[in-house]
Amino acid sequence: MNILTIIGTPRKGNTRALNDLFKAELADEGDTLDEIVLPRDFGDICCGCTSCILHGEEKCPHRDRIAPLIERLEKADLIILATPVFVMSCSSAMKAFLDHLAFMWLVHRPREAFFNKTALVIAAAAGSGVGDTVKLMKKNLFYLGVPQVFDYGITAIKMGGNYEESPRKETIKRQVSAKAARVKRAAARPRVGLKTRLFFNIFRIAQKKGWNKLDADYWCEKGWLDGKKPF
Repeated sequence: MNILTIIGTPRKGNTRALNDLFKAELADEGDTLDEIVLPRDFGDICCGCTSCILHGEEKCPHRDRIAPLIERLEKADLIILATPVFVMSCSSAMKAFLDHLAFMWLVHRPREAFFNKTALVIAAAAGSGVGDTVKLMKKNLFYLGVPQVFDYGITAIKMGGNYEESPRKETIKRQVSAKAARVKRAAARPRVGLKTRLFFNIFRIAQKKGWNKLDADYWCEKGWLDGKKPF
């Protein structure tokens, strides 16, 4: 299994500690571990030009930097999005990265590879905002076509520390172990659920109307407008 982590901070605090704990549970001998650290590996802010959606992803002004990361996403079997909670949401670096993937959403030009993946989102906070942060990242993955997305969010870990310093350390380890087992089972047999199928069919109807020619042509070339499916 190819496991790719996109971590929304270079700091070695709560988020890093939890991510490493999950990877230790998830990875078996022979698995490949890859990691993208934000904003070290990508820090460009989406400028909202819509060039990727209307004119093609190669027209993105940040194409040279984002394209290699998208290739790594497509190769992954399991995607982990891990972020600290900043001001009730994910880190700005994580949001900037996700913004650059919009052209691959179900409503535009989804990639077949994403329908065969499993994902896990991790959010760590010293206070509030975990729920909203988890929801944002899960929504992004769903609209990319990832059929099964798990989450682990935790609050009230010491600010600037990590779970090792928490009185709940053993509880956290047990929770992570249980959640990792569920993720591994799902990753072994990724299955596209009813919600993904429903949204795919809704967007197929929209593409038949051809509101964006680039998207409609893409769906036509894939055969999806004639009943073929990417899953």
